[in-house]
Amino acid sequence: MILVAGNYCHDTLISTTGVEQALGGSAAYASAILDALGEPHAVVSKAGSDFRYAARVSQQPRIVPGRTTAFVDDYSAGERRQRVDAVAPAIEPADLDGRYELGIACAIAGELPPRTLLRMRELCRILVGDAQALLREISAEGEVTLRRPQPQMLESLDFLKASREESALLEVKALPPRLTLIVTDGPRGCDLMTAGSALHVPALPAQEKDPTGAGDCFLAGFAAGLARGLDPARAARIGAYCGARAVEQIGVPRLTRDEARTALEL
Repeated sequence: MILVAGNYCHDTLISTTGVEQALGGSAAYASAILDALGEPHAVVSKAGSDFRYAARVSQQPRIVPGRTTAFVDDYSAGERRQRVDAVAPAIEPADLDGRYELGIACAIAGELPPRTLLRMRELCRILVGDAQALLREISAEGEVTLRRPQPQMLESLDFLKASREESALLEVKALPPRLTLIVTDGPRGCDLMTAGSALHVPALPAQEKDPTGAGDCFLAGFAAGLARGLDPARAARIGAYCGARAVEQIGVPRLTRDEARTALEL
């Protein structure tokens, strides 16, 4: 069983062709991939009473006072510009219980504070995380910036996925010995890095329509591979396939049965 922790959100996607409203949040993308791969999992997520996508998620969030986390992702100028319009409450240690083979820490707006990450470490044999869960900071004006992570957060993880931009804030040689850093770089693939080694895993071809959530889908595929006992390199190939299929759809992807079977056979 896999534990997915992170809040769902409302996404506004702006491109050169128009504006779309969509279900968002790393937990939503990860859960959709795990559903498609037939991987048992539980999602711990919070949303406000305004949450619009209950029919789109297989596992419901805890509804709390206030608004659902809301992001505006603007791709109209090429590179993504991001703004946060609302932030739902944090996930607390008391919100988590049970025992899991693997946990995915995939916060989008600081909803997994260090105390909650430490709780996940207690409950999960393997803990993987998305760098945005550790690095993102949201200003009072909704600006998204990156900061260096707190050391105890890195020490909680076995695997950390980071974009090329995010990895610039991490010192690979100073990483905890147990931690493997996975640096994703879009069509150039990813690198699995420890203090003493590096391994490149190529990307797979894709006809990109929407890059939102590609990293989340990669991480979910990677986690599914680890949960099935695969080595990190093979798990990363599953992640690369899931990420490639994700960018070919707008919003949270839906893999076909054949696509899911292909992913697990890589």
